[in-house]
Amino acid sequence: MAQQFQLRGASLEDLTREAAETYGAAARIVRAERVLDGGLGGFLGRRHIEVTVLVPDDDEPVVALAPAVPHALTARTGIAALLEEAETAEDALHTADRPRGGRPRGGPAEGPADGPPLRAVSTEATDFEALLQRLRREVDAGDVPAPLCAPGDLVLVLGVGGAARFVAESMAKHAESAEHPRQGARWELYGAGAVVLADRPHLAGRWDAVTARAAAVEAGRAALVACSLGPVADGLPHLEGAAELAADQVWLVVDARHKPEDTADWTDRVRGALPVDALAVLGAGETRTAHTVNRLGLPLGWVDGSPAPRTVL
Repeated sequence: MAQQFQLRGASLEDLTREAAETYGAAARIVRAERVLDGGLGGFLGRRHIEVTVLVPDDDEPVVALAPAVPHALTARTGIAALLEEAETAEDALHTADRPRGGRPRGGPAEGPADGPPLRAVSTEATDFEALLQRLRREVDAGDVPAPLCAPGDLVLVLGVGGAARFVAESMAKHAESAEHPRQGARWELYGAGAVVLADRPHLAGRWDAVTARAAAVEAGRAALVACSLGPVADGLPHLEGAAELAADQVWLVVDARHKPEDTADWTDRVRGALPVDALAVLGAGETRTAHTVNRLGLPLGWVDGSPAPRTVL
């Protein structure tokens, strides 16, 4: 029968390596908790990570330690998002048998000595790996992506319908406001694909992009390009043209109110054609399932017309 053991450490990265070295390649982490050791009246406590390692018997199917790459759970907001996502998966771990026997390192898995038990984070969740990839980037709010603003930079905002235009215009407007944290950042706004802006050049290919860069350098600004990819049903007809612009930074705009499966379908096509750096989300305040955009595995930088406070919803 499979056995469970508990390890403690400062990061999930260290614990992943320790579990593999101690219990072998068949071991896998099935539970992760952030624990606050007791301090003085709740203060001066020390946080650490506790994980439960499942070690199957030799005659059981081998499941590799998942995932093989290191993990680092570093931000409280990221942990909260991960727990919220894991909440939708069936957690069979709560009914697992108590461990039998022992190992040279680590002891049988137990809950915290005091306080309410923390919710388990199950690796059975479909999007567990995608969320962990996101959390590796979320050390602090400084990791939230922001539009490039150096003179001559070309920032491409991609979407369907009017989404890209709305986000690009909100970025430009926000940059002009006195409250903007990067006051002084300015962009020249352009249209591309199905976005046509009055009195502004339309970028239709690589040469147009080069010309826009040169003009932006002369003006001491960056080029901000709003590009609608066209109808999803027609296969995103402007996607190839968007890739030809060879942007320095690409933002992908999605609507949190749409079905996650539909969003994943067309965004996968976009990401197969050009690299995407950041995510902009619309409609996050109008749905209870906005967190499903986290499954795309892209760092959030813009939400509902303003800079995002963190890289996940």
